[in-house]
This record gives sequence, structure tokens and C-alpha cells, in this order.
Amino acid sequence: MELKEFIKQTIIDVTDGLMEGQKYIIANNYGEGIDDGYKRIKFDIAVTSQDENRIGGGGKISVVNIFSAKGEIENTNTATNFSRIQFETLIAVRIK
Repeated sequence: MELKEFIKQTIIDVTDGLMEGQKYIIANNYGEGIDDGYKRIKFDIAVTSQDENRIGGGGKISVVNIFSAKGEIENTNTATNFSRIQFETLIAVRIK
């Protein structure tokens, strides 16, 4: 999943959860519900990226790099980088 999609979906899920929680609180007479206003969402995300270099000899036909029509040798060098992203944002919630 791309980082942009992850952040978007997290905000949608948090908002939906707040709205469902609000309905539950009111339906069960537990109080007035969640206060309107800003809600803080903190993100602490570990991300990875891969760089792959392939060195192969000769022409070949391959399918998903599993089947090779010729017995050529192929070397693959993969470098995986790990990073950490931390940030927080406020969302404005108006409970109806």
C-alpha cells in the first residue's frame, strides 16, 4: 500500500470509528457522546523501499522471473531501505 493511501484510509477509518462510537453512546444512554472539535491523530510509520539491480547474460524469455527458457545465469542485487516517519495532524469532527 502506498503511503498516501495508508494515511487517507487511516483518517477515514478514525472518522468512521468516532461516528459509530457517537451513535453507540447515544443509543445506549451512556451520555451525550463525543465532543465536537479537533481530534489529534499521531502517525508513527515504518516504510520500506527496495532498489533492485539485475545482471544477466544473453537474451531469454521469462515469466515472472520464475521460468527461464534458457539456462543463463542472472544475478540479482536487492537493497532494502527502512525509514521511519512520525507526524501528527488534527481533524475537525462535527458530531450530528
